[in-house]
Amino acid sequence: MNELPRDTLTPAEAGVLLRGAIDLHCHVNPHYRPEIHSQTALAYAEQARDAGMRAIVLKDVGPPTTGTAAVVNSLVQGIEVYGSLVMNLCNGGINPAAVCRCLEHGDGARIIFFPTGDTLNHTLYREKFYAGVNPPTPKEKAIAILRDGNLLPEVHEVLDLVGAADRCLATAHLSPAEILPLVEAAQSRVRRILISHALWKMVGLSFDQLQILIGMGAFVEIEACLTMPLMWFIHGEPPLDPRKAVELIRTLGAESIVLSTDLGQAYSPVPVEGFRMFLAALLKCGVTPAEIQVMACRNPARLLGLDGTK
Repeated sequence: MNELPRDTLTPAEAGVLLRGAIDLHCHVNPHYRPEIHSQTALAYAEQARDAGMRAIVLKDVGPPTTGTAAVVNSLVQGIEVYGSLVMNLCNGGINPAAVCRCLEHGDGARIIFFPTGDTLNHTLYREKFYAGVNPPTPKEKAIAILRDGNLLPEVHEVLDLVGAADRCLATAHLSPAEILPLVEAAQSRVRRILISHALWKMVGLSFDQLQILIGMGAFVEIEACLTMPLMWFIHGEPPLDPRKAVELIRTLGAESIVLSTDLGQAYSPVPVEGFRMFLAALLKCGVTPAEIQVMACRNPARLLGLDGTK
């Protein structure tokens, strides 16, 4: 890890905190719906390297990004680019075979995400407000990971595969009713667990539930995208007040939180700038440089298994 910055920084100096930062969640081209994404993986990797960032993880709600990551790594030196798999319908849903292949493809997927827009949770939420971004999934085809209150057998297969490969498992757009039993089942098999979108209304996790989840060894994600204007016209809700993120940091502690961007959309700042803006807002709201470094550098490195972290 980089040497700790001084105790205080002004928001204008937030770019310093990108040195060594890792973005576990970005959406850049090639990507499903390329016309609404503003930047290629190659461009982001170059900009992230120039900002001093350590690594980025590419996420696509369509095909896995393991091949793209391997190619970008061959072209850009000075930063690591990792791929991932999202278990949406186009990848067979909760599909152990797809997970097995992606863990070996390219440089190997570092994060296996449960479904996003194809979850039953997201499908039901989308009924309240749909702005034409990604086709709506019919309820009868939407993915739920519980049957009669129990995790599906294929969910257990995925947990075993991710655990054996010692990679990160992310909960994506599942509901609290699914996340809690999933993490309970995963904690004895998977060392690296990320609770995605901890403050998004669609996911709907309470602070008390997040406390339970970190007690099981999970990290929780706060993403810059939640604070962006797109939340109004894509999801029909106000952007997150950064002070709410600070409240969660104070409640759970920086040691249990990961900061990411979830950026790359054409109507948002490019991820490097969005990350800087987010860190500047957190500084303005009273988060310390040392806390930001834990959340943006150290904790993501642990989830990726860098530096021999456990």
